[in-house]
Amino acid sequence: MAIKFKSFFLTLGIFYILIGALGISNMGFFNQNIEYILSTVLFLNGIYHIFYSMTNRKSPYFHWGLVLGEGIIELISVAIILLNTFTSQLFFTSYIGGLLCLKGLILILGRDNKLTSWENTKAKVKILVIVKGLLHFLFGSLIIVLPLLTDKAVYVVFGWYILFLGIHFLTEEYITNKKSDV
Repeated sequence: MAIKFKSFFLTLGIFYILIGALGISNMGFFNQNIEYILSTVLFLNGIYHIFYSMTNRKSPYFHWGLVLGEGIIELISVAIILLNTFTSQLFFTSYIGGLLCLKGLILILGRDNKLTSWENTKAKVKILVIVKGLLHFLFGSLIIVLPLLTDKAVYVVFGWYILFLGIHFLTEEYITNKKSDV
């Protein structure tokens, strides 16, 4: 089961890097297909978070309910996006940006409380979690603010976000492989 999970990180990372690079280099691609691209990314992230929470729920230093909730919110977001309930691009980007900011804050601030603790977490994993939280928060903030300034830049920001998310997954896969070798 660990091999399948690690190959999932690798596959997801490569897929996100390709989609992100395509979005950065071909803004028209993102402009026409943004709902499908974001719903695919959120769907894969939702499945990942649900699977990850279930496989680690017996760990005393892991708040699996929070990760499970994140996965369920992502899957609900997929349904909302695909049902086209958004009346404008501004509302759509505000929703996605707010979701990313919330995820970022949960990852950055959601430790060292009565439910979760860093005390038995390796330093490399701590850094990965904090970097992922900062990534979500930074790009979520940009996605909220940029449509107010210019609507064209938001597609490039989505592309960069997905690209960096892919790089993060590859880094996570490398570190988990490195950790298991030691």
